[in-house]
Amino acid sequence: MYGVIVCTKCKLYAQIIEVGTSRTVQCHMCGARLQVRKLQLLNTSEGREDAVRARTLIQAKLRANGSIHTTHTQSFQCNISQNNSSVVDICLTEIGNVRKIRSRDPATIILENINYQGEMSMEELEEKCTSLDIDKDVVTKVIARLLEAGDIYFPAKGRIKKV
Repeated sequence: MYGVIVCTKCKLYAQIIEVGTSRTVQCHMCGARLQVRKLQLLNTSEGREDAVRARTLIQAKLRANGSIHTTHTQSFQCNISQNNSSVVDICLTEIGNVRKIRSRDPATIILENINYQGEMSMEELEEKCTSLDIDKDVVTKVIARLLEAGDIYFPAKGRIKKV
């Protein structure tokens, strides 16, 4: 039987293990040694192909949000019959539904938006970042960091501009 686990140290990598064959496993991402009995199995299956599908969905969730919660583990059970010819299509569709795409870091997005409009108000920037699924607290922290680095400045009260 195969199981899918997520490293408890880095929480960035899902991997497939054979349940009951070893006491410890090593994370392929950070190299941490993990005790199997202390790990939560997010998915179990008899076939390796089902475990690969489930691991793919879990890894997509990790890359999108950075964490997996116990309540979401049921959504990763890939209960599709082997006779179905569109198994790959269904799993890829599920991955597309789970993933929120944000390929760049918030600082890059903020700098690009400021550069595009030259100078903009803080309210406009916050609205734009909210529409791009960036939390308001993250925006505040990134702006403070960019100010300290000298990448942006405030030419007038409530306005922001790129250097």
